[in-house]
Amino acid sequence: MPKYNFLYSGNVRTDALTICDYIDEYYSQLQAGEAFVNIPSLIEVVNSCLTHFPHPSGCAESSPFKKAAAFTTSFVNARPIVTPINSPQFLEGQFGDLANHQNAIIAFDLCVDALHGAKLQREDKEVILQNRISVSLHFWRDLIIALSGCSTANHFPCVSLIYEALAYQTNPDASYPRVT
Repeated sequence: MPKYNFLYSGNVRTDALTICDYIDEYYSQLQAGEAFVNIPSLIEVVNSCLTHFPHPSGCAESSPFKKAAAFTTSFVNARPIVTPINSPQFLEGQFGDLANHQNAIIAFDLCVDALHGAKLQREDKEVILQNRISVSLHFWRDLIIALSGCSTANHFPCVSLIYEALAYQTNPDASYPRVT
């Protein structure tokens, strides 16, 4: 599967089906049963990411971090996944209180997968994010709670910076030179 463009193929139907496949696989791996997805809501998310991109550069010219943030904030705000994550291993473990945060969990994990191997076009060179983003359990829990209340209009820039910082933490050679 091509990296990052699997969310921004330019075809709403293709992207929606890809996201549904991702959700099905995620729930299957957790043995969480079937996930009910509100398809009109999901189509609205994908369409919004393609046509109402929240940055002046638009979708085509934006960084993978901005694409991840636009998807995350739109997806979490629309809440297309209706079914909580009802997995025994999830509910009995350290995540039980987050079972109804399924939209933030899926959005974040999907974007982490998408950013792994993504290409960044800097002014001086092209960089590939070789290392997958990883975070501590403590950070993940707090981030999922924070993302669960985000909206595109209010949180897009911050979510973009979070993805960028996390990617540069695990891929320090990809970062722009530090100024402070």
